[in-house]
Amino acid sequence: MHGIDYVETGRGAAVLFIPGSYSTHAAWRPIQKLLSQPCRFIGTSLCGYGSTPETRTRDDDGIAHEVRVIEAAARRAGGPVHLVGHSFGGTVALAAALSGSVDVASLTLFEANPLALVRRSMSALYRGALETSHVFAAAVAAGDPDAPGLIIDFWGGDQTFAMMPESVRSYCRQSAPANVLDWGTDFGFDPSTEAIAALDLPVLLVRGALANPAMVAMTDRLQQLLPRSRPKIVEGAGHFLISTHAPECAALLEAFLRECTTLRQPAMQH
Repeated sequence: MHGIDYVETGRGAAVLFIPGSYSTHAAWRPIQKLLSQPCRFIGTSLCGYGSTPETRTRDDDGIAHEVRVIEAAARRAGGPVHLVGHSFGGTVALAAALSGSVDVASLTLFEANPLALVRRSMSALYRGALETSHVFAAAVAAGDPDAPGLIIDFWGGDQTFAMMPESVRSYCRQSAPANVLDWGTDFGFDPSTEAIAALDLPVLLVRGALANPAMVAMTDRLQQLLPRSRPKIVEGAGHFLISTHAPECAALLEAFLRECTTLRQPAMQH
């Protein structure tokens, strides 16, 4: 895939940061600045954000489009990569690991939202998310400038969008059509529980203590399925914890990456 966002700094193990909806690789800078673990920090943006082209349509919005972005970034990075994703970016990170087309050393998922996980066991939560996505899509089609607030407040709580800086709200309005597609991509991603349970990787699962009920249910289900998952909760944090609680998130990621790179060291010496 040509023309995707790609930035790289530092030396060491490759850590590929995947932002969520309404974001670019810049969303991870607050956390990257706090990490002392020697790593190569690699950033990209998903389809329709930053300089990464939108390849999806309403009739073709499968998650394979997003996985191709991760494949391209990982290929350019070379070798195994530690995938770190937030929100929809966490869902894409999980899809990339399941695809088998990316050499993944570990997964860190900050409030990943693979919605299919609550379709059966928590159907009311699934229906609520689906209804919200439909109302949002209609508001975007109608040209409502505050349409992004429907989604941002769904995940972050009432008035989250209103309290964001104007520059951030402006970018959200500009990229709202991509977020409409994100919802279709997410709802269409439905891996089998067997495939998730067979993912033999160290996984750091992080959510905020103030996460909405759907997020709590999805995180709990991932914890049940992923055999090597390590759940962590950031106190006082909601969905946008990588920005609001960057020091806490950085500390969790730092410790996890240090352990993962240490565990891989003997294999690299043979």
